[in-house]
Amino acid sequence: MKKILFLITIYSMLIASDIYQKELPIGLTAEEQSRIHEINQMGRSTDPPPLPIRNIAEYERMSGILIRYPFGISTDLIREMAEDVIVYCLVSSGQQSSAQSTMVSGNVNMENVEFVLGNTDSYWTRDYGPWWVVDGNRDVSVVDFTYNRPRPNDNDAPTKMSTLLGTPYFASDVIHAGGNYMTDGMGISASTLLVVEENPDLSEEQIETLFQSYYGIDSYHLLDDPTDTYIDHIDTWAKYLSPGKVMIREVPESHAQYDEIEASVTYFETSMNVWGEPWEIARIWTPNNEPYTNSLILNEKVLVPVTNSQWDDEAIASYQEAMPGYEILSFTGSWESTDALHCRIKGIPDLEMIQIFHNPMDDSTESETQGYLIEAEIDALSESGLVEDSVKTFWKGENDDTWSILPMFGNDVPEDLDYRFTYIPPLSSTTTIQYYIEAQDQTGKIEKCPIGGYYEFLALPTDACNEWILGDLDHDLNLDITDVLLLVDYILFDDSPGLCAESVADVSEDGNHGFIDIYMLINEIMNPSTNQ
Repeated sequence: MKKILFLITIYSMLIASDIYQKELPIGLTAEEQSRIHEINQMGRSTDPPPLPIRNIAEYERMSGILIRYPFGISTDLIREMAEDVIVYCLVSSGQQSSAQSTMVSGNVNMENVEFVLGNTDSYWTRDYGPWWVVDGNRDVSVVDFTYNRPRPNDNDAPTKMSTLLGTPYFASDVIHAGGNYMTDGMGISASTLLVVEENPDLSEEQIETLFQSYYGIDSYHLLDDPTDTYIDHIDTWAKYLSPGKVMIREVPESHAQYDEIEASVTYFETSMNVWGEPWEIARIWTPNNEPYTNSLILNEKVLVPVTNSQWDDEAIASYQEAMPGYEILSFTGSWESTDALHCRIKGIPDLEMIQIFHNPMDDSTESETQGYLIEAEIDALSESGLVEDSVKTFWKGENDDTWSILPMFGNDVPEDLDYRFTYIPPLSSTTTIQYYIEAQDQTGKIEKCPIGGYYEFLALPTDACNEWILGDLDHDLNLDITDVLLLVDYILFDDSPGLCAESVADVSEDGNHGFIDIYMLINEIMNPSTNQ
């Protein structure tokens, strides 16, 4: 009898805790459908943040990520993230020990793990986790929304994180889910029309006005979902990779949703980014509805869900091409086409990030007189100020081994103190240039733009060399012994005297550099009358 009572006690304890409870699905259960009205009761509303407001993008600097225990991801993935950022783990007090034991067994760096105690309902932290802005007080703040599931414990996650990190908290009371929202960090965002369906008391115009007031969104794209699934989340088929580039899944023409997906591509191709330029579209092959767009950009790394499909390697290559220089890592899991890695992790931004805003150079850019103009707005949220001589542009030709470094300069205009510029020197031949911007603040924090790689563009040659006299390597408008010595050094030792050496040294105009050019230059000096 005592044994039976003991077992009943243990069983009751398990039922009372959430250890023994079945994991909720990403969609609504039948029971939750009957309580759908409760979502409105979970809402909160505050005044909007002070202006101006900027919604932080996924590809900006993150200091942490938010997950939940029991996990929806592998400890291999958690271990990878804990190498670089703080892993904030939502967990009930009754399960903290189990969560810790699981991560220790998985060799996770526990120095970078912080438990956030309290009950949860599910592990889709992307859908219910906090959204972030830089507000008019230059604070990184939480701007909450109402989770589109009747799951009050999950809906509390944003307030928990705001309290834990000591950030300002605002709430918009719009019903939404993070998996159906992406922002470029520059005032443009996108979702499917699901957000309209979930807010029947608001018109599209009212929703757009709300997002402008609370998130600083000037252009909110609301699109039909092209995938014809139950979830209607935009992160199952599209992803902003930068303020100028968006990745969209690609399927064969035989796929049932081919026309709808290509219509979405056309939509983005004909809409403008924040700089008034067409979006650059990166495609990723998903013939069997692989969840490759459901990846996570985490600082210098991109974590991609793979399924042991024959297309996994091609997916990795697509990210490498679209985000050159980033470390692309693949992870298996209990992924579905509608629910993968991105759905189960939420980024926590660096509260004192260095903001670098830069419009990348376009292909076929012509050189100005001084070279190729690189401009940026750079601002340290730490309020410590920038180390002025730390603001630099690193650049090289795509086949070069080493980076050249250029200082970036400011100006004295009081309202434009964040502005910096430099010129990559003009080139004499068409070249693909790779470059990135770097800055350091007075706290010692260093930031790059882009964070994990580099930009590249096709640089057109300057036409200034056309005005030089063949053989005049010092460009003093005379042909003399100095030009001969410079030409010899250039041909024998590849010691270039300047920008136009490659074209001006070809005295014979045969496309090569050799002793014939030296001979013809000496002859030209000795017999100037032959040069007509």
